[in-house]
Amino acid sequence: MTIVISAGYAAAIGGQENNPHIAWDNLGATGTWSTGSGTEVEPASLLSTGTTYDPWIASPVFNATSAELVLTSAQTVTCMAIAAHNVATAGGIILPQYSTDGGGSWNSVAPAMVPTDNSAIMWLFSGAPATTHWRISVFGQGSSNVEIGVAFVGNPLVIDQRIYQGYAPPITPNNVALQSNVSEGGNLLGSSTVRQGSSASASLTHINPSFLRASTWTGFQNHFNNGGGFFWAWRPTKYGDVFYSWREGAVIAPTNSGPKDYMSFDLNMRMYDQP
Repeated sequence: MTIVISAGYAAAIGGQENNPHIAWDNLGATGTWSTGSGTEVEPASLLSTGTTYDPWIASPVFNATSAELVLTSAQTVTCMAIAAHNVATAGGIILPQYSTDGGGSWNSVAPAMVPTDNSAIMWLFSGAPATTHWRISVFGQGSSNVEIGVAFVGNPLVIDQRIYQGYAPPITPNNVALQSNVSEGGNLLGSSTVRQGSSASASLTHINPSFLRASTWTGFQNHFNNGGGFFWAWRPTKYGDVFYSWREGAVIAPTNSGPKDYMSFDLNMRMYDQP
């Protein structure tokens, strides 16, 4: 997993760059995705389903592919993200872009990157103008098809408190089923594993009740409780951990937690693990 943060982003959000970021309110679900460059194998509209099993697939033309999003009205965007992709396997370079002239020319909103694996990628940036046209470009992949299961375009929800302790980030997959073959004499003959992804639980405390009663939060709480997918980055600048996640177990149910009317809640998540 990788987070690419452009210069100026920290200042733009008031020093909250290491607070938990949740990218869930996807403008891509309200706009129209299309294959801009390359030959479409599976439709770009699949990028906004929120599911990981049915990716957009395009074969490159002149070593390039792109998925373009056209919104119904101009929007300011500070976050783009992808998951369930094969860009590293394809040997591609990936770049988020915008256009202010209806797709005639394109500008980068964050640095291009060469992923070393197929785990989730998030870009956080500032300074892009409000516009209707956004794009994810992949180039340099030769003749390999590009697949992307989930794409996010929008603005992250930033929780107003950081996580300081008690959170176990999945540094490697932590849901791994193991089957071992053991002889009658107790010798290990071999083992096989099935990668099943990862899980994590974040406990958020000392949250201002006004934050949890705002529509920005209640919208996410309903989305989470109903099983919707989202990108989770618990401390973006320091660690760069980002996962495409969804609810596992209990719903979010904030409770009063001590003096000054503060509240707390648990976020129990299942995370997609790229095979």
